[in-house]
Amino acid sequence: MKKQKSYVLITYSFLIFVSLSFIGPMVFTVFSSLKNNSEIFSTPFSIPKIFRIGNYMEAWHAANMGNYFFNSVIISVSTVVVLVFTSSMVSFILSRFNFKFNKYLSIFFLLGMMIPMQSVLVPISYFIGVLNLKNNLVALVLVYVAFSLPFSILVLTGFMKGINNSLVEAAIIDGANFWQIYLKLILPLSMPAIATISIFNFLGAWNNIVFPLLFINDNKLKPITLGLLNFNGERGSEYGLLMAAITITVLIPLIIYMLFQEKIEGGLTAGAIKE
Repeated sequence: MKKQKSYVLITYSFLIFVSLSFIGPMVFTVFSSLKNNSEIFSTPFSIPKIFRIGNYMEAWHAANMGNYFFNSVIISVSTVVVLVFTSSMVSFILSRFNFKFNKYLSIFFLLGMMIPMQSVLVPISYFIGVLNLKNNLVALVLVYVAFSLPFSILVLTGFMKGINNSLVEAAIIDGANFWQIYLKLILPLSMPAIATISIFNFLGAWNNIVFPLLFINDNKLKPITLGLLNFNGERGSEYGLLMAAITITVLIPLIIYMLFQEKIEGGLTAGAIKE
């Protein structure tokens, strides 16, 4: 009994320590975003004496964070829409049709998860340059889609295989064709998995900095991650504004994950059990 209590105490102590290690920097960033430089250095971990909301306004307008934010929204939402459309159709074929090369095609897509992003930066950069696609948001979205497609197909295929075949057979008896089965039956039932891949892919596109750094040079087209780098270079000594810009950058991913955490977990595990 004593051993069990000791184990519980150690476990909870470790979890509290890990939680504080994650929450601490976030609290520090938010507090610092509401201070000026002198207050940040004199009392770095205290609550601001004066809440300088103007730091956010100045970061949004003067540092052009609003434009970078809007670009990131366009890129991330477009990536999610294209991925949901393509990966759901591929997963529908792989999960519902038995043809000769089904297994090989599944393996082909899964192999994409084994390719490190860093190993293909040079050839991708070369083709982007040859095709004159620099400063092109469509090309950036397609690159995101290519790297996120294997994971999306893996999750959706596993989920769709768990959908009861009797539902599909009933739809066929009622006269539905395969396109109608896909749109009116499989897609609605796959919404938990679709929500999962949508959230993961949105966060991945929002937080990515490598590809925009290589392909986007135009300030008008830069996403918020690159905008943050520019902000640091232009106003690196104004730490209150810098912290405000960082808070703006991480706010959307944090809110999305907190709101849809249960859907992420449910979508990843729902396809594990077949009925």
